[in-house]
Amino acid sequence: MRVLFVSSGNRGKGLNPIIQLQAKSLEEKGVEIDRFLIFGNGIRGYFFNIFKLRKHLKKHSYDLIHAHFGFSCIVAQLAKGRLPLLVTLMGTDVLGLKDLKGKMSFGNKIILWINHFFGIYVYKSVIVMNSSMKNMFWRRKGPTYILSNGVDTTLFQEIPKAEALNHLGWDPQIDHFIFMAKPNRPEKNYPLALDAVKKLKENGYPVELHAVFQEKSENLKYYFSAATALLIPSFHEGSPNVVKEAFACNCPIVFTDVGDVAENTADLEGCFMAPYDPEGFSNEIIKAIEFGKNKGRIKGRERIKKLNFDKEIVAEKIIQIYKELSSNSLD
Repeated sequence: MRVLFVSSGNRGKGLNPIIQLQAKSLEEKGVEIDRFLIFGNGIRGYFFNIFKLRKHLKKHSYDLIHAHFGFSCIVAQLAKGRLPLLVTLMGTDVLGLKDLKGKMSFGNKIILWINHFFGIYVYKSVIVMNSSMKNMFWRRKGPTYILSNGVDTTLFQEIPKAEALNHLGWDPQIDHFIFMAKPNRPEKNYPLALDAVKKLKENGYPVELHAVFQEKSENLKYYFSAATALLIPSFHEGSPNVVKEAFACNCPIVFTDVGDVAENTADLEGCFMAPYDPEGFSNEIIKAIEFGKNKGRIKGRERIKKLNFDKEIVAEKIIQIYKELSSNSLD
């Protein structure tokens, strides 16, 4: 089976690491994956890629197209001709992009409306990250699959905390917390984590917050292993991969009620859901500190097995969807 992955290349480093992991997992299962990267910003920038993709498809033969995220999916839909198309919607493309006050601009509302229109009325087969996203598409007639991205449990694994702290050069006498995104991404709500940690410092807790981004995937295990907890103060998420990466490294988590995080961490000791105010969030961080002192680490890798989050299992499920989509296109 030969599949064309279509997604944004605006990061400047090729495919998004999550999508790249998915591609490699499928390749290991025998699927031939080509990659078509979209370059350009805004509706106008993406529009010109429709013609580029059509030209590419005339020169190459595929069994189907798999597009990831918002406007990349629209480009694929408008360029695909008769080829079957599977789209994966990742989070903000369905949930919207909010500012630091939790508000959505008029422009982002328009983008959200366009993505919803295509998701409900145009795409034949859609993958979403969680049940809330699926519920937004209740009017769809085609299949809607809930399938979050997998995690590489060989790349992400717990290492001794002392070794991790030493590798990063972090003070072993204080509690370290990690925020795994660019602080300037408004939907990730970094100020809440910052204010909560600041409040703890004011109350005498020896704590430090680290914003981790643009770090190589193979180095992230050190951060998860050295941290007392991962902080997720986001306004919205789909199915954040950082949760699965934290699971793989048995790292405790403090999070707001976003995406499928509460569902995936349900009844898992060492994971704490927090409100959207600094004091309430800091109180949950204190619980994480106490958990670290008394019990150490969570049983995250057990949760990965329970929820089938390993990349190998996710790849097998995607291949099954490919087969169904290819079969239906012949009917």
